[in-house]
Amino acid sequence: MKYLSHTLLCLSLLFTSNTFALDQKYHESVLPVIAAFEGNDKAAIASLVYYPLKRQYPIPDIKNEAEFINRFDEVFDDELAKVIASSNIDIDWDKVGWRGIMLNNGVMWVDTDGKIIAVNTQNTKEQALAKSLIEQGKQSLHASINTFEKPVLDWKTSSYHIRVDDLGDHNYRYAVWGINKKPSDKPDMVLLNGDITFEGSGGNHHYTFKNGRYSYVLQVTIIGCDTSPPGWLEVYKDDERLLSEDVISTQ
Repeated sequence: MKYLSHTLLCLSLLFTSNTFALDQKYHESVLPVIAAFEGNDKAAIASLVYYPLKRQYPIPDIKNEAEFINRFDEVFDDELAKVIASSNIDIDWDKVGWRGIMLNNGVMWVDTDGKIIAVNTQNTKEQALAKSLIEQGKQSLHASINTFEKPVLDWKTSSYHIRVDDLGDHNYRYAVWGINKKPSDKPDMVLLNGDITFEGSGGNHHYTFKNGRYSYVLQVTIIGCDTSPPGWLEVYKDDERLLSEDVISTQ
């Protein structure tokens, strides 16, 4: 599958996704991060982030240091900041194959250059912002799909505009339009009861929707390489892949 080809670009397939004890040579990547949180130094923390820092849709990604400092409390509440500041480099941090170095089974990830590449939590402030954005977003959708618990993905490939929404209890819905149509138009196809599959502790995962002999697979990149797209769409008829398109923009 295309997931493997993107992974090969990372020049790191020599490693597996198993968790290893953190080698001494990676301490210099993690210690400045811990020190910045110990000192509650937002500017120092901002300088240690790899941008854009992805946030859970519909929260927009954080594009630069100035925006990070302004939105710091959305990402790091006091509890999470204390967890990082008090973390034990020999116990709480692990090198995980090509994905990087993780804290506490994936709460936060740092690459081998010492840059924060992912924060996989959502505190109450960010949750409130997400709720507000969700209600705003529903107003722009066709009436047939404007009821859901929370949005999951809003993607564009070269040919398609794709949405995935959680209708509640992880009941995922897939809606797709031709690229030239608007979200207020009736979708060309809607599929229900999608499945989610996680690929290790890095957060990468995919959604699968079935329509008879056809499968629509949305591969989501949380941790990848500089060359990795945010994700891609694959369409299969039985086991034959008919289409694969990278995501070129996300909402």
